[in-house]
Amino acid sequence: MTKKLSISSFTPVSGQSAPDAIVRRLTDAITSGDLRPGDKLPREDELAKSLGVAPMTLRNALASLREFGLVVTTRGRFGGSFVASDVSERLMEAARTSSMTAQELRDLTDWRRAISGEACYLAAERGTPCDFELIQRAAVEFLRCAADLGQRRMADASLHTLIAEASRSADLLREEIQIQEKLNILILSQPTPSLAKDTPSMRHDTLISAIISRNPEGARKEMLAHVESTYNWTSSMSKAYRK
Repeated sequence: MTKKLSISSFTPVSGQSAPDAIVRRLTDAITSGDLRPGDKLPREDELAKSLGVAPMTLRNALASLREFGLVVTTRGRFGGSFVASDVSERLMEAARTSSMTAQELRDLTDWRRAISGEACYLAAERGTPCDFELIQRAAVEFLRCAADLGQRRMADASLHTLIAEASRSADLLREEIQIQEKLNILILSQPTPSLAKDTPSMRHDTLISAIISRNPEGARKEMLAHVESTYNWTSSMSKAYRK
């Protein structure tokens, strides 16, 4: 089944080519959980039109994604471009070639406090029963993937992206997706990624409960605690690794 994407036409940032911008946009979709392993991308002409680019520009971007191992393309009646089944492992490999300083980690955490905290607040105010059901399903999927770091990271990104979508703020959603991409580098590069199920960074129950009970202040409070827990864990792991 072809995956419908919540993407639209855009203008590349200064100094960025159109194909590079498309690679970034589709990678964001994978990171945020909008695209999952095995999902089929829309037909090239449809995807090019939705992005507002020429078909050749899209083909160049897809070629780069295939080179990175994020997308595979098959021919034939049931062919097309699909998200690679091992995309989570590919993202882990990419993350481990990157690094984040202590100050960058703190800055990311403060950015996340502002964006994700407000997204939770507004999700509790504006979210629909359908939004809440999707968020709860994502939380179940997160726990199901708890033993696999790559899948867990993608499930976590999907959960937080759904919360941002429930805020009904396009700007908050866009920034949440950017935050989740940064979190890939932060979490997937950790040398000792295992977490006990009772670790605050592995729990979303009180956060989700506050959202679906329409408790905005409680939802923001729970999100801030969740964010700081992630900061404390990743900071301690990074220090242990440097030793």
